[in-house]
Amino acid sequence: MLEIWAATPTPFTSDGKLALDVVAAQAAHLHAAGVTGAFVGGTTGEFPAMDVAERVSLLEAWRDARPEGLRLGVHVGHSDMAQAQQLAAHAQSCGVDLVAAVGPYYGDAATLDALVGHLADIAAAAPSTPFGFYHIPSMTGSAFRPSEVVAALAAAAPTMSAVKFTDGNLLEFDRTRAAAPGLTAFFGRDELLPAGLACGVDRVIGTLYNGMAPLAHAVAAAFERGDAAQAYRLHAPFRQVATAADANGGVGFLKALMNELGPDAGPARSPWGRLSASARAKVSELAGVVRAALEGADG
Repeated sequence: MLEIWAATPTPFTSDGKLALDVVAAQAAHLHAAGVTGAFVGGTTGEFPAMDVAERVSLLEAWRDARPEGLRLGVHVGHSDMAQAQQLAAHAQSCGVDLVAAVGPYYGDAATLDALVGHLADIAAAAPSTPFGFYHIPSMTGSAFRPSEVVAALAAAAPTMSAVKFTDGNLLEFDRTRAAAPGLTAFFGRDELLPAGLACGVDRVIGTLYNGMAPLAHAVAAAFERGDAAQAYRLHAPFRQVATAADANGGVGFLKALMNELGPDAGPARSPWGRLSASARAKVSELAGVVRAALEGADG
């Protein structure tokens, strides 16, 4: 069975302040939809637009609100090492199931050793919590192969145990999954789920699972029955959404759509929240498409 984690949007008010009272509704919604875990404070959560105090408060709200059985992971990467370590230590004190971090995202590390050392120092701040490398080259610009990063990091950081692979290179995903014994590999490209399933993906983390998790479960069930054509057909709304997001602002567009399909987490912060009128119209159109697909999958 496919294990689904949702990369959760951070709830904000209309004037951009944290709206932590929404977190309980988000957690309950995910749990009811058959989601295994919430991944907090990542790209979907707009971490670059948040200060450390806000990220601490957000995680504490999730810690307090999560239903029994809902796992909790958190991204703690930061451009400043001391603050990344502060976030990692705080995450451990909150009892999370996974701490993860991207590498440097404003200028890549000069060498593989430098990147691995950077990540290992973050992991060391949460010495009893599993650590994951968050690979998302579309945002970080990193040119290092994640398979090489994972292999080296597994030797350098005793808690290294997972990778969030947000990349469409499925051959490299396979190499990465094999790079360290016992590695937990989360696939992060929602729009490529059927291809991922064909390559053995059994765990995912993604934005679209906030509102489309039941449809993803239906895709996986069809694939497991051997009906690849049905899996691909059921998956069509994911591809439609991803295509529209690429053309209409990415994170902010997806947040607006997920607001239509679940608890309203408010607008994204600037610049991601600056959606055009045509983008907002597309959100409304796709919300109808997704609702119809969800009803069809239930039927």
